[in-house]
Amino acid sequence: MSSLRILMYCNDSRGWGQTTRTLSIAASLSKALEDCSILVLTDLSTVGRFRLAERVDYVHLPVVETTGPHSHLFGGLNIDYENKLRIRRKIAQSAIKTFRPEIVMLDESLLHHPEEAQRTVDCIRDELPAAKIVWGLSDTLGAPEWVMRQWTRNGVAEIFENFAEAIFVFGAAQVFDVAANYQAPEAVARKIFYTGYLARAGMPSRRVCQNVAQLNRHLPLVMLCPASGANDSAMVEGYLRFLEKQTGGLALQSLIIAGPAIGSHEKRRFIQRAQKLPNVNFQRFGKHMLQYVRFADLVIGAGEYNLTCEILAHRKTAVAVPSPRQQPADFYRAHLLHGRGLLKLVAPEDYHPAMLQDLIGKALFSGPRLMQKSQYDGIPLDGLTKIAERIRDLGGLSQPATLKMAS
Repeated sequence: MSSLRILMYCNDSRGWGQTTRTLSIAASLSKALEDCSILVLTDLSTVGRFRLAERVDYVHLPVVETTGPHSHLFGGLNIDYENKLRIRRKIAQSAIKTFRPEIVMLDESLLHHPEEAQRTVDCIRDELPAAKIVWGLSDTLGAPEWVMRQWTRNGVAEIFENFAEAIFVFGAAQVFDVAANYQAPEAVARKIFYTGYLARAGMPSRRVCQNVAQLNRHLPLVMLCPASGANDSAMVEGYLRFLEKQTGGLALQSLIIAGPAIGSHEKRRFIQRAQKLPNVNFQRFGKHMLQYVRFADLVIGAGEYNLTCEILAHRKTAVAVPSPRQQPADFYRAHLLHGRGLLKLVAPEDYHPAMLQDLIGKALFSGPRLMQKSQYDGIPLDGLTKIAERIRDLGGLSQPATLKMAS
């Protein structure tokens, strides 16, 4: 019997993306590594809604927003930013000292708070000098010039060089070479491991299957799924206006998912409008929302990482409408995949009913609803498996018999 303690640390605040990805990785590790124990540190206020995998638990941290230079002014405790960080730091350090992990996986979101990142890695090195620190990065963090400025200001290269056993990039070098494009020093570049995209396996939940069974199977399904960004409300507003202008036009049905950045009052107003329209299902954002992607004929999102993985895994026709200023990583990801013909990038200012009328008409009624398999050459989707294999190696665990035979 093997035993391995893994601590995973991410910030999320207003969105769900980082924690959703972290819990997916944790669930995959729990399944692949027998008798491991995984503790997740997160500031996602709704983390309690998630069903955790076996041998996975979490500690909730006070919320600190990470969406902009003054984002700490919003949400969470009504205390100043420094005191929030102080409380978070004490909780995190206590968890590290008590849980005593052998592997620590730190999410890219921690880099938005360089002091917190530095104090965290200092604590790990002081308390657990043998622990191995792994950083997890999205397939791209944004345009090179913007990211390199951020890294220089926050001392990221130094943190990676001094406090990283490995750097997992949840993407493929063929799509975006993080080391080359961000001009990582050679000592950092050697630590980078491209896992591939994190396409989750498994069947949809019972609730999702029940909801899908109630849809009209004779009509194509458009899924609108904003991702807790600055333009979530504008995306829903624009799509509802498009539907409201339909008078015997396109024959389709819609699943509209209100992102967590949309306020309760605005959601109620959107729901009231949606209820007056035919074949429209309006749902609040939830932990199973991404499972609907496999049933959609067209997905409209904002280029967010987890949604993109589902789109790639199921080869769906997709449109991304990210804000280059508010969502630089999502915008650049959509830019890269647009260049490969895997989705269509639309600027927020071009997102309006007339554009949607033309785009949806062509996507659903003038061509195939799945992307051609050949377009996916060079895009690995087995990231969760590769992460488990690498963590097994870092933890010094023996390979399962099936893997030994395969090799």
